[in-house]
Amino acid sequence: MSKRKRNSGFSLSELIVALLFLLFIVSGLAVGMRDYLKRQKSLELHTLGRQILEVEKGYLINLPIDSFASLRRDHRGVCDLNGTCSFEVDCFTSPMSYDGTNCHPPFRCVACLKGKQIVYDDCAGTPYTFNLSYTLAEVNLPSPEDPTQILSQTPIGLGICMKVEFKDPATNRAHSYQALILKMDGR
Repeated sequence: MSKRKRNSGFSLSELIVALLFLLFIVSGLAVGMRDYLKRQKSLELHTLGRQILEVEKGYLINLPIDSFASLRRDHRGVCDLNGTCSFEVDCFTSPMSYDGTNCHPPFRCVACLKGKQIVYDDCAGTPYTFNLSYTLAEVNLPSPEDPTQILSQTPIGLGICMKVEFKDPATNRAHSYQALILKMDGR
């Protein structure tokens, strides 16, 4: 009997199986990394949307109430002094009066990120834009005896219902954040 000495190298079929296994691992890592980067970008967009909302709230709160004198009020609301409000028609779900095509000062209606800075109105060429929209409401105090009735026909201030909207490319869905800013007369 002749004994054959086995070659210590890999056979062609073993090499093909090993390469296919390596290709499977590399493609799985690539898909996982792509999904991770999409989720990371989605998280950044949501964080930026909330940040824009807070920056805009601060900007509007610091403006004098007469800055809004020429703008149309679409709703009437009743607000307790603790900030709890109700409107004839919900100012967040009804169509917003001011959007990117119908923007009136002092509102800023489009925001984006350029570098590390939030920029308003100059968003040409940026991949992600945030649309800001607003609805104004006259604000009255409720009657202490009957909270469904207003105390006086004279408004005590202005309610600004604000919405920040953006499209998340990872999910291809629109998302929004909203806030109510109360501007009382004399503040």
